[in-house]
Amino acid sequence: MTIGANTILVLAGCALFGAVAGATGTFVLARRRALVSDVAGHAALPGVALGFLLGEATGLGGRSPALLLACATITALLAALCVAPLARLRRLGDDGATATMLAGSFGLGAALLSLVQSHASGAQGGIQSLLLGSAAAMRAADVVALAALSLGVLVALALLARGLALVAFDEEHARVAGVPVRALDLALVILLVACVVAGLQVAGVVLVVAFILTPAATARLFAGSLRTTAVRASVLGATTAVAGVLASLVLDAIPTGSAMTLAAALVFFAALVVRRTPEIARHVA
Repeated sequence: MTIGANTILVLAGCALFGAVAGATGTFVLARRRALVSDVAGHAALPGVALGFLLGEATGLGGRSPALLLACATITALLAALCVAPLARLRRLGDDGATATMLAGSFGLGAALLSLVQSHASGAQGGIQSLLLGSAAAMRAADVVALAALSLGVLVALALLARGLALVAFDEEHARVAGVPVRALDLALVILLVACVVAGLQVAGVVLVVAFILTPAATARLFAGSLRTTAVRASVLGATTAVAGVLASLVLDAIPTGSAMTLAAALVFFAALVVRRTPEIARHVA
């Protein structure tokens, strides 16, 4: 296995995404918004398809990464923001609202994707890399953009950490204390969507949400404050991302995004065994 300049770029980009994904996922899980992240991830699919169709119709080019990512951001954000208003409907609730948006987003994405695939250039490059991930194709400019976005998300999380923690653990107390609950929820959704969009090229629409949540779930298995858990999840995210990249270099048949997600899942189950072994031993004894 030879590690060249391009491989180092891919490792850096995936590690950055893993770090910000783990930190963001920690606050998403603490606020019980895991399914909202799934909505955002699936809603990026119609955005990618719309971006392609818009680019082809206007002559900008359907494979323009900037256009595809911009449209994916818009649709993911709109879908994620629609969950809360729908949940306030008396007979729908959180589960019903989430399920409705999830199914609707994925259905719309599948329908638009069929139009894209029927287009003469719909199966070429660009859009396919965002659907399934193409970390190996990352360039220096992509890594710089990802680094800037990751730094912005991490700084925002650090600034909002105290308020997000209060809302996550005792929403009513936070309201009484004057904490702007809705504003913090909106900020968390925006940061989540930014993380999803940042990871499209790394892991693709299909796997990006799994990689955001799995390192955070692993970190939550062990005791610690929310800040400590976020740092732990960030380290786990970066580590499993690097492990996935290296595994995909050794096993050419496994895509990088799939290898990263599988590495994160294996670490989760290993941590679960370590965490539960003393309890099992006490019961056996």
